[in-house]
Parts: sequence; C-alpha cells; structure tokens
Amino acid sequence: MAGLGQHRLEYKTLGPFVTHVKLHHKDGSNEYTARPVRKGVRWIQPMQLSKEDQAKYVVCAKQINYWVAVLFMIGASLFSLPGFLPESCSASFNIIFFCGSLFFTSAAYLQLVESINKDITNPDLFRTQRCHWIRMAWRPKNLGYLSSIVQFVGTLFFNVNCASALLAVTPLQMNIAIWIPGMLGSICFLVSCLFAWLEIYRDPSIKAFRSEEWWIVWVNIAGSIAFQISSTVAFYLPQTGDVFAPVMASEYLTFGGVCFFIGALLLRVEDMSDTRKFIGGEYVAASA
Repeated sequence: MAGLGQHRLEYKTLGPFVTHVKLHHKDGSNEYTARPVRKGVRWIQPMQLSKEDQAKYVVCAKQINYWVAVLFMIGASLFSLPGFLPESCSASFNIIFFCGSLFFTSAAYLQLVESINKDITNPDLFRTQRCHWIRMAWRPKNLGYLSSIVQFVGTLFFNVNCASALLAVTPLQMNIAIWIPGMLGSICFLVSCLFAWLEIYRDPSIKAFRSEEWWIVWVNIAGSIAFQISSTVAFYLPQTGDVFAPVMASEYLTFGGVCFFIGALLLRVEDMSDTRKFIGGEYVAASA
C-alpha cells in the first residue's frame, strides 16, 4: 500500500512484479493493469485535470506510441524486404539489414522511455499534471520495463550483428562478430517476449484471440522464435565460410520480420482503440 496525498495505491503482484494497482481517491476508486497503463491513457481521469489539460496530456503521451509503432514497422519492413528481392540484389542485403537494425533500436529505445515514464509501480504517475519524459531509470518491478530494456539490449546486439556483416572477412571473424551477436540478440527478444506475456496473462480485460494486446504479444513471440531459428542456422562453416543453412536462415528471418511488422501495426490499432475509448468516455463509465 502506498500513500498519495488524497489518493492511496493498493498493489497486486506476480512474485516481485506489480501487475495491478487500485487507486483510491476522493471520488471512489479505479483499478488498472500494467500494459493498459504503459500503452494507454485511461489512468489520466482520476488526476482531475481540466479538459484542456487532459487533451494536452493525451497528445503528449500518444506521440511516443505513434513513433514506436512507425519505427518498428519500418525496421521490420527492411528486415523482411531482402526475402522478396531477387538474388541479383544480394549485394545490398547487408546494408538493408543494417538500416533495419537502426530503426529497431530507435523504436526499442522509445519504448523503453515509455515504460519508464508510464510505470504502474511509480506513485508519482497518478498525481503528475504535466507530460514529461525521463530518459533513463531503473524499474525492476515493472514487467513492461523489463521487457523493453531487454529488447533494447537485443537491438544493440543486432546493430553489431548487421554492422559486422559489412566488415568481417574470415569464418572465425564472422562467427564472433556476426553469428554470436545475432544469437544473443535473438535470445534477448525471446526473454523480452516472456516478460511481455507475464505482463498481460493475468489481465482479465485482455482476451485470448480477441484483444489487440494478446495478438501483439503472441505475434511478437512468433517473430522472436523465427529470428532465433534464423540466427541458429546462420552459423558460418569454418572450412568454407558459407552459412550452414542459408535458405532456412533467410526464410525464417523474412517470416520474423513480417511478424514484427504485424505486431507494430497492431500497436497502432491498440493505440487508436484506447484513444477512441478515452474520448468516448468509456473509461469513466467503466470506473463509475
């Protein structure tokens, strides 16, 4: 339990992680779950802001959601693109992958900033009356934060993986500088998905096969598994320097990129649905 002036917070946890918070205030109480707080704006209502201030807060909070989705869509498109191009364009594939990795890292960092500032474990979130962004912080009890920071680290490994593909020469160099970072990045993506799944699996508002949030998590799980398979079979043979299973690596990389694109597109669907419900007053009615 945490005091908050006129407000009082009551937490529910999964092990050490906060998954639900009940906000008691002078007009009653509201209960929120982790992902809707991180991605949505339903928690703004109890702050008792004026309509004008609420609108400013929503626009500020939604801007980062928009760019996270757009940058992930561009990055995913670039990782998928070579799979649809003829072999005659193969000389440009590594440059395309490197550009895609930069967009992934940009999106992952913005998502990390989002998870830091829209943190269900932070009492200040529910009394803040202006939108501002802390660039770096430690939020170990927030599953969304842990998912985001592990994903961000994974994208940094992919930056190394893709940049090294432009430089490495010998099979040993390629395995150290390309294959190992690719494997580590893929493992980070899988761990990130585990945290994202834990964040939603006890949320009664998120329905299997029916909620955008459920599809986002599971499509990204599929993409991360595909990236892991692609990375695993992209080992460079020491005798020849050839990739162990180039066709399989390419196909799973393309499939993973398509999954991540769909997941990013669904982020926009989730965000627009949240905005519609906020503007339509559904959150107020639900908590009345």
